[in-house]
Amino acid sequence: MSDETKIPLPRSLQEIVGALLFASETPLTAGELREAVRSVEPEQGENAEVMEVYRTATSREIDAALKGVAKALDVAGCGISLVCTGGAYKLQTVPSCGRYVRAMLKLDRPSRLGRASLETLAIIAYRQPITKSEVEEIRGVDVSGNIKILMDLQLIRLVGKSELPGHPFLYGTTPLFLEHFGLASLQQLDELDPTLQRSNPREKLASYKKPVQQEELELEKEAKKTQEDGADESVGAPPPTATGITEESSGEIVEAESAAESEDDELLHVYEATEDEDEDDEDEFDDDDDDEDEFDDEDEDDEDEEDEDDEEE
Repeated sequence: MSDETKIPLPRSLQEIVGALLFASETPLTAGELREAVRSVEPEQGENAEVMEVYRTATSREIDAALKGVAKALDVAGCGISLVCTGGAYKLQTVPSCGRYVRAMLKLDRPSRLGRASLETLAIIAYRQPITKSEVEEIRGVDVSGNIKILMDLQLIRLVGKSELPGHPFLYGTTPLFLEHFGLASLQQLDELDPTLQRSNPREKLASYKKPVQQEELELEKEAKKTQEDGADESVGAPPPTATGITEESSGEIVEAESAAESEDDELLHVYEATEDEDEDDEDEFDDDDDDEDEFDDEDEDDEDEEDEDDEEE
């Protein structure tokens, strides 16, 4: 029975980190590297103590191993370098060997961005998030075609919508933009050209929010003030009854009803008195009619006397 072949342990944490970066198809962050190292359980035997040391590696030790890998590759001069793009690390060939790599892989010459597309990309990178109309205002020309090209190359993307009228789209760069230009983060843009300072994303987002009208703020303050005043007045007031009417308010209601009844009685008396007066006036008018009849009789007697005098003559 042959003894089992023992696999030698890595000499350092730097070797482990270098092997993980070489085997990964995608860039790895320091946290992902640390999780990969911690996921290996120590073996039984003499190697247990060493593997336990690797397993308990801290974030600072992972960062030191990454720096060691980058320095070792630079010193070796083997055409490979360690780059960090967007907080993730990966191994790639040095730019000086690019033409030989493309010839071996039989790749065409890489497509280059035109001057207009580069200017548009630079404006978006330094002023993101930004709307298309703002880019056009800076460049002075229409940028619809340039934005479409950059979107197709996945160098920019939509990051949201503005709350301003029309709700225009907001554009920003992608992680591929950092990888394509070899940038660890957008903060390195300020180091490339100190005269072009990148805008603050938080302030830019705040500028795209819908402005609150001053009148609305004043109305809110008045509403809060009235609520506070109402709460202060309600303190010390008598508790409401089941029907919501207090004793004081019920007494006032009874007094108001009695006053209303007395007013109705007075109005009734006045109405009756006016009716009596109207009847008396009607009687007087009747007496006047009798007088008119008397006058009519007298007129008839006068006419008869005149007729008799005419006959005598």
